Amino acid sequence: MRFTGWKSDELKPDILTELAEAIRAKLGVDRLIHLVLENDQNAAHYLTSLESRRDAGATAEGDQRKTPRLYDAQWNDDIHHALHVLITGEADGYYCDYSEQPIRHLGRCLAEGFSYQGERSRHRNNAPRGEPSRDLPPTSFVSFLQNHDQVGNRAYGERINKLAEPKALKAALAILLLAPSPPLLFMGEEFGADTSFLFFCDFDGELAAAVTDGRRNEFARFERFSSPNTRASLPDPNAETTFTRSKLDWRSLDEPTHQFWLTFYHDLLTLRRDTIVPHLRNLSGRSGSFTLGESNSLAVDWKLAGEVTLRLIANLSPDSVTPPAAPTRRLIYSTIEGMTEKLDTGKMPPWSVVWFLHP
Repeated sequence: MRFTGWKSDELKPDILTELAEAIRAKLGVDRLIHLVLENDQNAAHYLTSLESRRDAGATAEGDQRKTPRLYDAQWNDDIHHALHVLITGEADGYYCDYSEQPIRHLGRCLAEGFSYQGERSRHRNNAPRGEPSRDLPPTSFVSFLQNHDQVGNRAYGERINKLAEPKALKAALAILLLAPSPPLLFMGEEFGADTSFLFFCDFDGELAAAVTDGRRNEFARFERFSSPNTRASLPDPNAETTFTRSKLDWRSLDEPTHQFWLTFYHDLLTLRRDTIVPHLRNLSGRSGSFTLGESNSLAVDWKLAGEVTLRLIANLSPDSVTPPAAPTRRLIYSTIEGMTEKLDTGKMPPWSVVWFLHP
């Protein structure tokens, strides 16, 4: 469900509230319902929970979970934007809100959900954006590095592997795929698809012309598209070639580069399923905290079920840095080749990520 560009809670009655309540009342009696929201306002109140109640059909005593009041989770645009700035250096358009201290925005997203929790947004004419989200569990926020909006709304539909160096991309994904928040993958991302995904539609007449003109005019605020001639060269959303260029090339799966990314995603998601997910049940709010280090480095700790602490230490910069936190005993993943339990040099190399589980 996608409601963007306006505040749904200004409508009376609120359509998002009515929709969620109707679905849960009619369908949630004898089945488990998952509702995931996209809301540009970072409206955390849609994700708050009622008191625990027994799952429908539960037979074991104490088999309970937090039942969402309205929505289970929301796409977290903030974490996408922060990571995008860190690994590409882009700062145009809405990325300007994350261009100052992008590592802090990332840390807050990982530990607290949204980065904008009421702070003013430069991109939105200095208007406040968001609501406090620290009291929500990390499982309330869906993280991603690509989706149909962030790729398709680009002028030329470039995927992230066309914009970032492989080492930087690998580090960003090693964070997203193992952090407690559920990751979202865009079609073809799992094998590093490098085909464009353009903005396309199939309209006729005046509507088609309006969409084409509107599509080109929306890029006027971006410096590299300030010229009308440059904007006129953008792919026409109504052209059939725009659609056909957006199809996945399944034959590319046989190429070594795509095999590498397929194995990379598979291995990290397997590690997530086997090692991290078992500790995420009944996760509460205020479970995460973060510390910033030199350059674009950070450490994040999460208190998980069973008195387990999950620790991330990451260096998202092109320089070697002293890590902002000490490693813990059990290393579960590292992008640093040959690392066992500690950093041999005391420094983290560029674009490196390590994960620990304690005890």
